[in-house]
Amino acid sequence: MLNEKAINFWSKLEVKVLNGTAKEAADYHTQRRAIEECAATIDGFQYGELMLSSEDDNSFMILCGWHSEEDYVEWLKSPVRAQQFEDLSKLLEVETKESKYDSFHQFSQLKLS
Repeated sequence: MLNEKAINFWSKLEVKVLNGTAKEAADYHTQRRAIEECAATIDGFQYGELMLSSEDDNSFMILCGWHSEEDYVEWLKSPVRAQQFEDLSKLLEVETKESKYDSFHQFSQLKLS
C-alpha cells in the first residue's frame, strides 16, 4: 500500500560525460531547470537532486523520489523528458544508466520545503 505522504519509489540516473565534464552538463541541467521542469510536468514527482561525483570529473547522477513507479514511467514517456535529453545530447556526448528502487524504510531530520 502506498503512503500518500512518503516517497514510495526512487529513480537514479547515472550519467558519464564522454566529451566534456560533469560540471558542464550539470550547469546546463541546472540553468535549464530540468528538475523543476520535471516537477511541473508530473504530479507524482516529489524530490530531485543532481549530484556531482567526488571521484570522477566526468560523472554525475540525478536521484528522484516519486509517489509511485507509475509516476516515474509517466516521466520516462514524457515529451518534456525526451526534449531535455535531446537538448543535452546536442551539447555533450553521454552514456546513461537508469536504476529503479522501491522505498523500504525512510528517516530524515531535514525539513524540506
